[in-house]
Amino acid sequence: MSDQDYMAFLDKANEDPSKGVTSAAAAGGAATNRGAKTEFRATQEGVEVPAPIARVCGKGDVSFYASDADEPFEAVALRWDEGGKGLPDEEEFATLIEHWDPKNAEVQIMDPVDWDRNGQYGEIVDAVREAGEGNDVRVYRVARDGVRAEYWVVTTQGKGEEAKLVGAKALAVES
Repeated sequence: MSDQDYMAFLDKANEDPSKGVTSAAAAGGAATNRGAKTEFRATQEGVEVPAPIARVCGKGDVSFYASDADEPFEAVALRWDEGGKGLPDEEEFATLIEHWDPKNAEVQIMDPVDWDRNGQYGEIVDAVREAGEGNDVRVYRVARDGVRAEYWVVTTQGKGEEAKLVGAKALAVES
């Protein structure tokens, strides 16, 4: 096989599988075409997960979000130049996690008390609050598709250009 044939093979293998398929969004529907992107960014190289969050993520029953899927909480640690304003708005958050369409992302900001009405995730919220040294804690609900959404329990750590967005996230299947 020549180098040119091999490159053609690699190009074909790396094509977007939805290429040529009309999405509901392109046809004027409300659905979002997420293309090949399937995971949101939760951590960045060189950004350390704070100890309180690392401690609760992966800790038995505490670290699972109860839904139809019972998915584990995962640590969140991202660079966030908060510019003195604290936590990001919906579009900024979608951009930060590398959502495939930040301007049209379905992001809902919630108070932790409203999100955790039964007090089931107090240990997660407390760990996030500890990591943020008392900074405001918010929950971002990010819709993925029909019945799947992710809940991000986050706060800021530090100020200005040196700040980080830290916390925990979990996938929920809500049928």
